[in-house]
Amino acid sequence: MTTPRPWEFYESDYHFLEDAERPNFPRLWRALERLEPLVGTTFLDLGSGVGWAARLALRRGGARTAVALDFARRALDIGRRQTPEACWVRGDGTSLPFPAASFDRVLSFGSFEHFPDLRAGLAELRRILRPGGLAVIVVPNFYVRTEQPMEFRATGGAWARMFREAGFEIESVGTDSGPAIFKNGSPVRILLRVALRVASLVPPLRYQFVFVLRRP
Repeated sequence: MTTPRPWEFYESDYHFLEDAERPNFPRLWRALERLEPLVGTTFLDLGSGVGWAARLALRRGGARTAVALDFARRALDIGRRQTPEACWVRGDGTSLPFPAASFDRVLSFGSFEHFPDLRAGLAELRRILRPGGLAVIVVPNFYVRTEQPMEFRATGGAWARMFREAGFEIESVGTDSGPAIFKNGSPVRILLRVALRVASLVPPLRYQFVFVLRRP
């Protein structure tokens, strides 16, 4: 069996349909809350998938505009049907198609670690954020693995160094303890998610880190 190229992977068998049918809004909102106030802001859902964060930023957070950017056409097509009031852009996170200082708030939830060039992605993030703007980046711990073809993993300290070297101030670091335990009915996956929740109680073993970054 031929392994799909990265682009093909996201257009074929990835989990867009599952995300579209069973979004975990409480989990997403816990990350978005770290960007408040959202009212009246320009918001970017970076690596949006089907764009549920853009939807929440508009409908619950009161953002003035929300842009959902992803490089998978399939995800954007699904998301556009769900949230037509958002702006939908197909693009590359390492070469963003926006002018400098375009956004007040940015969320990248579970996408940044899949960028082909993380430092280029951080440089672009800093460029498109307004001075004083906030970004929340949710990234995995070193032991987390998925089926995706490109995946960078690091300890919390290594992520923090990378963000600081890119010119960001770290406002805070929180925890994301992973998908809902009963996201699907697989007994093995349910047990794994329970184990991850327990592990996440120990700071060095957090499942994912929630970094709140500020552009000076």
